[in-house]
Amino acid sequence: MDNQLKKMEFADIKENKHLFLTNYNIREDFEASGCDWDCLMAIGEDFESRRSGYFEAVQKYITDIAKFPQIHSYRYRVKETGSLIKKIITKTCTKQETINVDNYRVKITDLVGIRVLYVFKSDYYPIHEKIWEKYEHQKAENIHIKLREGDDKSIYKEVLKNDPMIELNSTYRSIHYTLYINEKDLYDARLEIQTRSIFEEGWSEINHKLVYKNKGVADYLILNEASRILSALVGDCDSLGELMKNIHSEYLQKLSDKEKSHVDDEIPRRDNSDDDILSEVLQRFIKS
Repeated sequence: MDNQLKKMEFADIKENKHLFLTNYNIREDFEASGCDWDCLMAIGEDFESRRSGYFEAVQKYITDIAKFPQIHSYRYRVKETGSLIKKIITKTCTKQETINVDNYRVKITDLVGIRVLYVFKSDYYPIHEKIWEKYEHQKAENIHIKLREGDDKSIYKEVLKNDPMIELNSTYRSIHYTLYINEKDLYDARLEIQTRSIFEEGWSEINHKLVYKNKGVADYLILNEASRILSALVGDCDSLGELMKNIHSEYLQKLSDKEKSHVDDEIPRRDNSDDDILSEVLQRFIKS
């Protein structure tokens, strides 16, 4: 696959418009969009002057978010200037929006991003509580819950109280929070926080590298269908992980109840009956 994006520094983009349009595979979109190249370069200049400040800001957010419960790992980034220009061209082409140096920080809502990963599907909620507790006053948009068609929406019933938007699609899963990165300047960049399970992240990485960035390859339709199948399997993996978590929790609870019954023992005894407890718990889940 030789259509992989060849990133360019902004100085090189200014020097070679045609190479940029070729490398980012957007020549047709640029022509259809009606975007003015000088306007795009003005946006690029402005964003370049702000990127280091955005890096400092996002690292301060990470200092707090890293302390939230149930987090497996996190990543953050400030958008590359070339990717920003590409997105403006694509967005203008598809939605016919007017984006300029004065409004691009409002129109493009993922200039700064944080991705938070968790292990079990239900782990999303304590993370959601902490995000909402700390940043609700900076909300720039409603929460977006992106689900695959057929996914169980009931697990998000507590989040639904905060009036989120549920978006159904064929493959993609994530929860998006869009915040004002600078609560004193509502015209500054937005910060997008995405949360998802580690299985969902695995699918997203594969899809981004092999499908999203290669729409021009001959086998794109096959890749896309394979991605849809993988997405369905990811949902099953999350469900199995949650089942295993519930089995383990019930086993530990029954084990704890057993140990509490040994009130006369200085140290609770563990014997072969522990296996009977696990067998009992497993049988119950298998039959349910």
